[in-house]
This record gives sequence, structure tokens and C-alpha cells, in this order.
Amino acid sequence: MPIISKIFFAVCIMCSYINSTAQSFEEELKNALKTKPSFEFKFDSRHSFINQRGVKTVGLKIGIQFAEKLSFGIGYNQLWSPLSTTILEDELETKVQLGFYNFSSYLEYVFFKNHKWELSIPVQIGLGSSYYSLNSNGDSDKLRKEFVMSYEPAITFQYRVFKYFGAGFGIGYRFMVIPNNQLKEKFTSPVYIFKTRIYFQDILRDLNVD
Repeated sequence: MPIISKIFFAVCIMCSYINSTAQSFEEELKNALKTKPSFEFKFDSRHSFINQRGVKTVGLKIGIQFAEKLSFGIGYNQLWSPLSTTILEDELETKVQLGFYNFSSYLEYVFFKNHKWELSIPVQIGLGSSYYSLNSNGDSDKLRKEFVMSYEPAITFQYRVFKYFGAGFGIGYRFMVIPNNQLKEKFTSPVYIFKTRIYFQDILRDLNVD
């Protein structure tokens, strides 16, 4: 089965699960939002494909979490892999590097949790730019830079490795709602997520900090 079909199948399973438990889901969220929120900090590495070439995007996220069930916040994501290509600029073949970054808002719902494992459905919407970077005479010029908007649903699995530290893996899909049509590269792609998390609330609790 092609990877895209597998991802859509997983998304369909998630949707079926949520629809079948819609009433309890709504009640869980209402109860969670009544609790005192806690601070969270996350780092993730998202691996995807651009024109059939593997690339990595790194991201930092800061947000708040309610009852270890629902969290939301903001983040910053940037293309980390050097991806060189050649374009025709002023009728000359020019070697450039692909660039991409965005500022994102995210929401994550934890639908299963025990002492060690956590399964969640994160969704993030990113607003930023993609462009070609041209390095000349020590300066970097951005060519064909345009505003872009992305939407990334996923499902992730997280394991608490140590008392204050967890690591996880997930799969998702990046949809470019507003693409940069001046670039030949396509950013819409399956996404493989590697993430880490620091449990600040547990640290503060053990330090007796309210």
C-alpha cells in the first residue's frame, strides 16, 4: 500500500474513533479546560519529501496544557536540510538553496495515556515564507520569496524515557493551503515526526513551586 494511502487510512481510523466517542470527547475537553493549565516546551524534527528528496524541518513549541489532555500554543519551524538546486535567473543558470520557515499555532489532544505511554492527535497551522537563497559576496539574497500557509494533522506516540523527559514518533501529512507557485519544489508531502518533551510541571512539583 502506498505511503499516502496508509496515512489517509490512519486519518480515517482516527476520525472514526473521534466520531464514535464524540460525547465523551466533548465532556473531557470541558472538564480539562476547567483545570489549572501547566507550561510545556517541545522540540520536534519533521522529516518529509520535496521532489522525492528527503528533508528535515526542525521546530520549537511553547504552550500550555490542561489536565494532561489538551494543549495548545505557538511554535517556529524551519527547513534544516541544505537542498541545492539550479534555477534560471536573468536568463542565467543560477545555483541556489531552498529555504522555508513558518510561525505556527498548534493544538494537541491526548486520547490515550498511562504512566509511560501517550498517544495524541496534534494539528498545526503554519504561516511563513518559502524562497530560494542566493549567496554572493558574503551576502544572502532571497529570490522568489512568497507567503505560504500549511496545515499538518498527525498522530504521535510518546514514551516517558526518564522522569522529566519523553521522546516520541509520529506520522502525518503536510498540506500546502497556500503554496509558493514561483518555486518548482512541492512541499505537500507525508511527514515523519520525531519529538522530545520536558515535563516542566513535574519538575516544578518536585521543587514545590506553585
